[in-house]
Amino acid sequence: MEEEEKNPSSIYIISDLLEEIFLRLPLQSILISKSVSKRWRSLLESKTFVERRMRLQKNRKLLAAYNCDCGREPRLLQGTRSKGGEKMVYLHCNTARPSLTCDGLVCILEPHWIDVLNPWTRQLRRYAFGFGTMIGVWTAFSPINWAMGFGKDKVTGNYKVVKMCLLPSSEVRVRDPEMEYSVLDVETGEWRMLSPPPCKVSAVKGSVCVNGLIYWLHYTNERIHQVLALDLHKEEFHNVSVPAMSVMQETNIVNLDGRLAIANTYTTAEWKLEIMSMDTEVKRWTKTYSIPLENRVVSQERQNRWFTPVSVSKQGNLVFYDNHSRLFKYYPRKNAIMCISLATCVISPFFENLAPLPLTSILPYPHLRRRSRCPLFSRSNAFRVLDIILTTLVTVVGFLWLSRKES
Repeated sequence: MEEEEKNPSSIYIISDLLEEIFLRLPLQSILISKSVSKRWRSLLESKTFVERRMRLQKNRKLLAAYNCDCGREPRLLQGTRSKGGEKMVYLHCNTARPSLTCDGLVCILEPHWIDVLNPWTRQLRRYAFGFGTMIGVWTAFSPINWAMGFGKDKVTGNYKVVKMCLLPSSEVRVRDPEMEYSVLDVETGEWRMLSPPPCKVSAVKGSVCVNGLIYWLHYTNERIHQVLALDLHKEEFHNVSVPAMSVMQETNIVNLDGRLAIANTYTTAEWKLEIMSMDTEVKRWTKTYSIPLENRVVSQERQNRWFTPVSVSKQGNLVFYDNHSRLFKYYPRKNAIMCISLATCVISPFFENLAPLPLTSILPYPHLRRRSRCPLFSRSNAFRVLDIILTTLVTVVGFLWLSRKES
C-alpha cells in the first residue's frame, strides 16, 4: 500500500480482485510479476494463493531427467515435449544422485548435504545433513545406509525431509540412538529428533508422500506385512496393514493419482503388472490394475525388469515406465499398451508449484558461480524484456475484463 501512496498516479487494486487477476495469468507471468512490488510478491508467495493456483492446473505434465554431470545447479529446461499425448518437462540434473519429489518440488540427496529445489521458480536451497554429522565414518550419504522421505505437512503446508539410519546400533557411533531418526523442516531449516519407528524399512524401495504422510515398505521373509507411515504434522510413526502379497525386487510403492499404491511386476507363471491402491479414508485396499505384459511391451526379457506407474489421465489411461527408461501408456478400454518413448528417465508427475523456498539455512553452493560448459541455459535480455511487456499487457487486459464483468 505504501508504494502506491508514494506515486499519486498509480491505481490501487483491492487484494481480492488482484488475486483473481493473477490466478488467470500463466505461471511465467506470475513469476515476473513478483518483482513489481513488495505487495505483489507478498500476495503471490502466500500459501493461500499458491494452493489455489495449484488446484487450477488442468493438464499435468511428467517430470523427466535430462542427465548431465556438468556441475551446473539442477534446474528446469525451457519448453515441453509431447510423447503419446503426454507433456514432458525436463530437469537438468545428475541422475546418479537419488531424488525425491512432492507436489513439483524436488529433494536431491548429495553426499554431505540435502538440496531442495523448486524447478519452476528456480529456487534451490541447501541444508546440512543434520545429526548425521555425528555418525563418524557414516557422515557421507549412502542410499544403502539411509531411508529417506520428502513430503508436505498437510496442516501447516511446510515441506519436510525425513531420514532414518538403517545401520545396526552397534555400528552407529552417536551420543543418542534416537539421533538415527530425524526430520528437517524446510521452512525453518531445523532438524528434530524422532522416536524410533516400530519396524525397519527398505531403503532400496524408496518412499512416497500421500496426503501428509510418508510411506515406506516394510517386509520380512519375502512377504509384505505392513507399510510404515509417518504423519508429518504429528511427526509420529505408525503401521498400515496391506494385503498379503509376495514382495520382490520388482515391487514398488508410489503415489498414484493421490492414492497410496503398491505396484508388483510378476515374472513367473504370468508376466503382468498388478497395482493395489488404498482408500485413505477407510483404509481399504483394492486391485485397480492387472495388466498382462507378454508380447505387449518392448523387449521380451523378464529378468531384472520391473515397471512403475506414474500417473492416470482423466480418461483412466495409465502411464508407467520400466527400469530401462522405457515409457508406456496403457488404455484399459482397448486393453492395449503403447510405447511412448524408448529413452526417457521419468522422475514423477510435474506440478507447477509457486511455493517459495526460505532464505534461511542456506549453505554455500560452491559451483553456483562457477562457469559451466553446459550450453543449455543461455537466454538473451531481449526475451526478458518481452516477458515483462507481455506480463504488463495481460495484467491490464485482465483487470479491464474483470472490471467490466463486475459492472
